[in-house]
Amino acid sequence: MKLEYDLVYSARRTIGITVERDRRVVVHAPLRARQDSVVAAVERKRAWIWSKVRDPRKYALTTTQKEFVAGEAFLFLGQNYSLELVRGNRERVRATDKHFELPRIHRNRGRELFQQWYSAEARKLIPPRVAAVARTMGVEVQRISIRDLKYRWASCSASRRLTFSWRIMQAPSVVLDYLIVHELAHLLQPNHSEEFWNIVAVHVPAWEKAKDWLRWNGARLEW
Repeated sequence: MKLEYDLVYSARRTIGITVERDRRVVVHAPLRARQDSVVAAVERKRAWIWSKVRDPRKYALTTTQKEFVAGEAFLFLGQNYSLELVRGNRERVRATDKHFELPRIHRNRGRELFQQWYSAEARKLIPPRVAAVARTMGVEVQRISIRDLKYRWASCSASRRLTFSWRIMQAPSVVLDYLIVHELAHLLQPNHSEEFWNIVAVHVPAWEKAKDWLRWNGARLEW
């Protein structure tokens, strides 16, 4: 059976393979990696890749798209907020205690405006949390970015740069904390060894529940 994958080149030393949350296979290769080396690396890990692709804990590729209609539910830190379409021409989403407000005239730009709102909230909330946890763990971070990540909820580079998807602002606070600790723990342990998970458990005792929440609810965040 043909194994399809996305090939991403970057300034790294070795070829790495990941099976992302939506079952997509991504091969991360050095900038000067030869095609035959990439193919050989994929073949060596073919059995492992298929086991991950078929893992029932990863959700399907199909996701529910938002329609931006009155009464539609949107998540923020794990809580449901209903959408109200309002009059006016302001080009932004507004949040109240119980609902989101989106100008009816900009309904066709709903995704763009919601992404801007979630990203702004992430930039306010995530950096202070990262700084506090990093001090506790004794690690240093060079930069924190919020982006529209295609494959991951978050990532940590060898240069100590952390990147988070704006989508995680929809998840409960414990999930957010889990993702922050998960990435910071990679600064102490680069792989997912037993020691790595022990580090995560010390700082987020409920990490398994948080990880399960993402497994079963991750598709709800993908729109």
